[in-house]
Amino acid sequence: MRIGIDFGTTRTVVASADGGRYPVAAFEGAEGFHSWVPTMAALDEGRWVYGERAAELLQRGGPGVRSIKRALGALAPEQPVPGFDVTALELATGFLAELREALVERSNLELAAGEPLEAMIAVPANSSSRQRFLTLEAARRAGFEVVGMINEPSAAAVEFAFRSALSPRSPKRYVVVYDLGGGTFDTSAVSLDGRRFDLLASEGIARLGGDDVDSILLDAWEAERGEPVGEALRIAALEVCRRAKEGLTAQSRRLLLDPPAELGLEPCVLDVGAVYDACDALVEPTLALLDDVFAALPADLDPEDARQLGAVYLVGGGVAFPAVQRALRKRHGRKVMLAPESHAATAVGLAVAADPDAGVLVREATTRYFGVWREGEGGRETVFDPILRKDQMGAEGSPLVIQRAYHPAHSVGHLRFVECTRLDAEGRPSGDLAPFGELRFPYDPALRERGDLAAVPVQRRPDLGDQIIVERYSYTADGRIEVQIENRTHAYRRELVLR
Repeated sequence: MRIGIDFGTTRTVVASADGGRYPVAAFEGAEGFHSWVPTMAALDEGRWVYGERAAELLQRGGPGVRSIKRALGALAPEQPVPGFDVTALELATGFLAELREALVERSNLELAAGEPLEAMIAVPANSSSRQRFLTLEAARRAGFEVVGMINEPSAAAVEFAFRSALSPRSPKRYVVVYDLGGGTFDTSAVSLDGRRFDLLASEGIARLGGDDVDSILLDAWEAERGEPVGEALRIAALEVCRRAKEGLTAQSRRLLLDPPAELGLEPCVLDVGAVYDACDALVEPTLALLDDVFAALPADLDPEDARQLGAVYLVGGGVAFPAVQRALRKRHGRKVMLAPESHAATAVGLAVAADPDAGVLVREATTRYFGVWREGEGGRETVFDPILRKDQMGAEGSPLVIQRAYHPAHSVGHLRFVECTRLDAEGRPSGDLAPFGELRFPYDPALRERGDLAAVPVQRRPDLGDQIIVERYSYTADGRIEVQIENRTHAYRRELVLR
């Protein structure tokens, strides 16, 4: 069976491809069926449990990880999760293995015994390459057969086109997706051409979402109490805030925080207007990035022309928060369209993209900068060279390949690789940075057998200027960057796979 998995910050949603229909999977739990699995992990007598069982333990004040996806966002695969003796990859694999078991044993999907689960998986558009690799590797280890990965806003655009029944003759040529989840924000402009979807531009914030609204509610609750709830009860109190937030409607004037009796916390009533005012500082940066994405649309497109611009399409669990919709409608009026199932739009789009009979082609662009710090001035300075620029797009079905050729000026090249969300005015890495390791390459042929190049001083060598060095970078869909550096003059090279 082909499925789409939206590995969310708060909830994970799965949709399947079933003969031209794309139903959302429902999971049997203690209180009936739910169309999601909580993306949570908790320790139960020293053993990790996931999903609904983890949510129950966390609500009672047990130790664990309230948002697996957010916890993994800044970690390398083998890096331990802060405060716990488990790596990021182990935690993600454990959750996805539990998800697979739930799909087979406790969902409404009609799966034959031993039937493989072929999954299309999404990641935030602005996620780092190592986060993409970690997600894919965890899914493979959990037993899914991964057929592809696309960015969450691109999947939502596919769902928009499918739900709107856009035909190849439709005048609608673009959709701008506003995707606010539990822990991440993305906004993207996607072109619509029949069943072809091209990501034109993307902006995002790696750590902003519904979890931050929960924290604002908890701050207000603690201010009313006159004291903090205490670290041991913090996760449970945040869950109280989340449930109360999800009960808000546009007509709500009061917000009741009603904790379970076993927590020993008094209920609290908050003024909704004051809550919305406190959350404005979270929403404003998303509106600024949405404006940047609009600027990437073709210059001759009139944003007010609904015939060409399909919608500002709101998806993700966070867009149900009334303050978000209020701010967007104030800025963009009738162009704003809330997805009918905002929490499931990405999963449905993934299932459509996974279905070979749907004939969908999604072509992604890079959503981050990647480059290398090089030696300069005989090792006394470093110079940043951007290799992959944001919003670059490769040929259909092929990795994006960049090649550099130059004459060396030093004895050894000390290359330090980094990925970032933006460059500053001087062209240096800025924003959210992710180091990718380093490589030393012997430009001097006499050093190519040395195993301790780190001990070799970098020196200016004008006599090496007749050599030709070629660097080749290949950026693959699963988040790997394959690096090959070759001395063409003396026929030796080194290779490195960055994750």
